[in-house]
Order: sequence, then C-alpha cells, then structure tokens
Amino acid sequence: MLVYYWSNLGFNSVELNFTYYSIPSYKTVVSMLRKTPQDFMFSVKVPGHVTHEGWKEDLDADIVKSYSKALEPMLIEGRLLSHLAQFPYTFKFSKKRLEYLKKTSDMLHPLTVEFRHNSWDREEVYEFLRKNGITCAIVDEPKMRNLFPHKIVVTTDTAYFRFHGRNERWFDRGSDRYDYLYTEEDIRRFSEDIKEISSRVRRILIYFNNCHNGKAVKNALKLKELLSI
Repeated sequence: MLVYYWSNLGFNSVELNFTYYSIPSYKTVVSMLRKTPQDFMFSVKVPGHVTHEGWKEDLDADIVKSYSKALEPMLIEGRLLSHLAQFPYTFKFSKKRLEYLKKTSDMLHPLTVEFRHNSWDREEVYEFLRKNGITCAIVDEPKMRNLFPHKIVVTTDTAYFRFHGRNERWFDRGSDRYDYLYTEEDIRRFSEDIKEISSRVRRILIYFNNCHNGKAVKNALKLKELLSI
C-alpha cells in the first residue's frame, strides 16, 4: 500500500505504526525509502516498551538506541519528520513522568507526544513541552471519561494532528476503537482548525488513525480536497 499512497492517492507522508510492536531492520527501512520518492516523508511511532512499559521503571536506553539505529537511513536522507510517543490512558500527569518525557526527548528528536489522559491538559505541561522542544499532538477522539481533549495547542514550530475517530466503544474490551467514519462536516471543521494554526507554525503533519476498512483514507482524501493540497 505504501506505493499506492503516493502514486495513486497523492499523499506525501505516512505514519508508521508497526514500529510500536517491533524495531524494524535496516533492510526494511531502506526498502521503504527506495519505494517512495525523495519528497515522501515519514513519522514513526516509538516502541511500545518506551511508551507503555518503560515509565513504570525507567527508560531503557538500549531499546531507544536500537530503534534510533534502525532509522538512520531516514535521518541521513532527511525524511524523518518526527518520532511519535503515544502514551496510554494509564500514563497520568506527575513530576516524575515529566522527567521521563525529558529523558525520552533527549534521546529522540524531533519528538511528538500524544497524551490519552486529560490530567496532562494544563499550562504547566505545555510550557514544559515548549521549553524542551517537544510537540504536543493535537488529537480527536471520543469526548468521554477523562480522555485528552481536542485542543489546538502550539508547543514547537510543528503542528501534529492525529484523528482517531469517535467510537463510543473506545473502552470496551475487544472492540475496534478506530472503526469510525468522520462526516463531511467534521472534516470541514478540522480543515478550519488547520487553516487557523497554519500562520503559527512552520510545518503541519496530519494523520488519520480511524483505519478500520479504509475509513482513514476516505477521510484523508476529503480533507486533502478541502485544503486544496
């Protein structure tokens, strides 16, 4: 599908999710680069051990180094837009966890963080992110049970949008939380947010994660049309 994204659909970037589960080989990364043009860019999700396990004890520097080493071809060719550290709902605000974010950002740059719990929605956090050059992901997800809100916040010269859908079975065990198709009116509102923030940042990254049955592609194409890109 990677070739299809740029050659048939006209997308110029993709967010790699499989790196959350396993660190790619050098050969895999080079293969993706060779299958895409030089102006096709990548954002890459940080391994789950870092975002879902490491903070319970301490950052595993060896895993971060192995992950970084695998992505060296992207760095060399200037095609890595951002590392994405998506933390779970159980990762709630604390001073100690701010320190963990700092350690992570010191090893991975540029870094975007996505919070799931709304305890992180506070000015103290946004100032910390600005000070340390960390982008705060602008997310859209169901408005329920202390999930992080859809909020237009600028912490670096990059805006990173992630649209997950609004499946109300988000917390149900066994449900596909990303099975959701945004309406045209929803997409129009997103386009307005993106236009509004464009004067305040240098770069805007936009990814749809409502991936069930190709719904992300459908919504991304509509947004692309509305933004005339």
